[in-house]
Amino acid sequence: MGFSLWNLFKVGLLLLNSVLILNRKRFLAKHGLDDITTLGGGSPLKTQAVGILHAVQYLKVPVIAANSITILFEIFFGG
Repeated sequence: MGFSLWNLFKVGLLLLNSVLILNRKRFLAKHGLDDITTLGGGSPLKTQAVGILHAVQYLKVPVIAANSITILFEIFFGG
């Protein structure tokens, strides 16, 4: 596996998939990352991390499309 833009795209897609499957109530609440309004005067880094975790939830449909295209590309061209 070489170092190419296609492989970087697949890595980014895998990381985005891993963030999307995090369950808010089971995993994020355990670590205090479930609600951005309850952080209050918390650290700015933690607030930004929670914001990213919430914002990425809107990318579900485009990620499903990207997964489908990636799977088809891998099947037909052997990526």
